[in-house]
Amino acid sequence: MKRICMNLIIGIFFVAAALGSAHTSDKVYQLKIADSFPIKHPFNKVVNHFMDAAKKESNGRLDFQYFPAQQLGKLHDMLKIAQKGLADITYVGPTFFPGQLGLNTVATLPFYDSAKQGTVIYTELYKQSAEIRNEWTGNRVRPLLFAATSQYQVGTGDKTITGIDDLKGLRLKTPGGVFDNMAKRYGIVPVAMSFNDAYESVQKGIIDGAIHTLPSVKGYRLYEVEKQQTIGLRLGAYVTTYAMNEKKFKKLPQDLQQALIKAGESASVFAADLWDDMVAGLEKQFEGDGLMAFYRISGDKKAEWLAPLKGIEEEWIKEYEAKGLPARKVFETFNDIAQKVTAE
Repeated sequence: MKRICMNLIIGIFFVAAALGSAHTSDKVYQLKIADSFPIKHPFNKVVNHFMDAAKKESNGRLDFQYFPAQQLGKLHDMLKIAQKGLADITYVGPTFFPGQLGLNTVATLPFYDSAKQGTVIYTELYKQSAEIRNEWTGNRVRPLLFAATSQYQVGTGDKTITGIDDLKGLRLKTPGGVFDNMAKRYGIVPVAMSFNDAYESVQKGIIDGAIHTLPSVKGYRLYEVEKQQTIGLRLGAYVTTYAMNEKKFKKLPQDLQQALIKAGESASVFAADLWDDMVAGLEKQFEGDGLMAFYRISGDKKAEWLAPLKGIEEEWIKEYEAKGLPARKVFETFNDIAQKVTAE
């Protein structure tokens, strides 16, 4: 009789355990995503791709609330918002956080051309460099997807570009930081201002144009005041991530952690393809509609146009080594990856 009772108790225990396990596996985890981009920005599509991919990878056990357009905070607050758990995942551009993510800005340097190349390089850099990973860990967040733009170009209003010497003396709106250092090597005078102010400043002749990419030209309607842009120049690229609160990530079941990682990988590829397709499409559109002319740097002229950038990495290394960071080691890893990717 005792044996029957014991077997019955054990049986009930395993049934309860099985039911508990089934309940846990069906639990839906809702995560908050926040960024600063307006709803029509290309990255809105990237976030939606990420959310859809994560839902699919998790068989519906991951769900999301998306807060775009600074609904949960300003651009410069995004890292803090993730750290404090006000949102679980936020948009974090390392160039806006040089004090916390300075080594990650290495990926802005002009050692590749397309968004696809830059995104592959940045993703691989995270995998290979402990120093890069440690910056994120030290900030208590984990990047899930990586994205890069194509290289920035020179756009001008009434100044025509027919050769490299035509860049000298141009007053151009720049993104600041290392982008200014690159511009100065061509004799360009960097001007700090927002894109919102650039339109009127070009229109009134206060500046000659801006350093940017074609999606920005479209977004800020600069094609109405800028009539020419270079193609093939390398004046830096913008890199970004969507990063998750590390504590929240580790609290998720391992299969859901893997679902987020796979969704991030998918969204990274999607973001790169989206950006490169946008650039190619806008180039064709603007030229076809007679809105802009393009000065394309031919292959035999490439070396001449890139020569002023020789050694630009030393300025970056010096800046961050002065802060006690292993900048040269990180650059060497970045450069090795970049050479392999751009050679493919």
